[in-house]
Amino acid sequence: MEIVPSIMQECFIPIQYRFSPEAIKNCLQEVLSEGNINSQVSAPANNDYMTKKHRDDIIKKHTEQYTTKYYESDRRWHSFLPDENSPRKKKPIAKRKWEDLADEIVAYYEAQEEDTKRKRITLRQFYPEWFTYKWQDTNNSNYMKHIDGEWNRFYADDPIVDRPVVELTALELKNWARNKIISCQMNKKQYYNMAVIIRQSLEYLVELGILPTNHYAEFKIKASLFTPTVPKDAEFEVFNEEEEHLLKELAQKEFAEHPNRIATLAVLINFSLGLRVGELVALKWKDLRDSYLYIRRMEQQQYEKLDNGKWKKHLEVVEHPKSDAGYRTLYVVSSAMELFNKVRDVNLQNGYSCDPEDYIFMYRKHRLTANSINSHYERYCKELGIKKKGNHKARKTTLTKIADNPNINLKDAMNWAGHRDVKTFINHYCFSRYSDEQKRQELEKTLNV
Repeated sequence: MEIVPSIMQECFIPIQYRFSPEAIKNCLQEVLSEGNINSQVSAPANNDYMTKKHRDDIIKKHTEQYTTKYYESDRRWHSFLPDENSPRKKKPIAKRKWEDLADEIVAYYEAQEEDTKRKRITLRQFYPEWFTYKWQDTNNSNYMKHIDGEWNRFYADDPIVDRPVVELTALELKNWARNKIISCQMNKKQYYNMAVIIRQSLEYLVELGILPTNHYAEFKIKASLFTPTVPKDAEFEVFNEEEEHLLKELAQKEFAEHPNRIATLAVLINFSLGLRVGELVALKWKDLRDSYLYIRRMEQQQYEKLDNGKWKKHLEVVEHPKSDAGYRTLYVVSSAMELFNKVRDVNLQNGYSCDPEDYIFMYRKHRLTANSINSHYERYCKELGIKKKGNHKARKTTLTKIADNPNINLKDAMNWAGHRDVKTFINHYCFSRYSDEQKRQELEKTLNV
């Protein structure tokens, strides 16, 4: 069988040195002695050497199996590549230049190696690729940070992530999921959040053609396995009537003593709007027109994943609400309009512009942030000696008041909230605002015969 020179090219090795290992060694020594090559190999050069060595190994193994030679008749290099569809299980290839033939041979075997590696891929190896793919589906880096946290919590130390995914059966995956639910005492929502990684990774592997099917989609988990979700008490979810009244008094008192603290007015205003805190602090004067407020943007926490695996946070105002349902127009009641006018007056007194593109809530030449609003709620609750609640609980309070009004249609209440799912709205935004004493009095009126 004829074998072509592969390790050293003809342009480099004189004819008398070809094919003999001892001759090649002597040739290299001659070149080094003449100072043409630096014998101190750098790291990049070493990487190049390893790549070249791998390439030469491929050529060597190939030429041991398949005849590879140059024909003067057509002045081309000829060889073969494996082909299972051919009767001889190989197909001929030919190139004018040796380098082109070698490139095609190497490309074929490297593709085979890569295919073999991918078919033996584990979830740990595939997770970074799926994570990048998943991030293309969302502009919410906070959600991606949450997913990465789920990986570190539930997957990173689990033996299943080091198993080749092709070996994972539906039964094994089902048992794994059940064990996670039981050992971590997961409710239904926690489980589905946790399972996103493995379920969608396997689905993506199917799309890539690496897996024939997603076995994780072949079973269901019995509802009885999930830890029941205990309904939250209203005292933790909303401000009752007395708490709301006392908190508003504190905010009004603080504004009277410190009229530059615009956050106090933001707190008061939002008891009439029920906005998400990110929507509240992103309001601009152009959003307030003729007693109506147009919700079009929000403050959002954005995260960047660093090379060390940690996450770096920054705040950003994005020109969209949380969802499509978040685009809405709200009527501003007269008392809230008076508060907005106070905000405008304070801004002008402090030299802040109130042009259409300017933010409404300003303090010390900067836009108020969600943290600054919530810190006021925290301070007020501590001073009043009540359960710690923030803007989100004030939002729930406002939406509960709207839902309690029998003259307001449920759909209108949901539109006000920026929600489209009835179940979500009723379960998470409708609570009793009566104190225990008020409940007892109402029961006495209703049930006494």
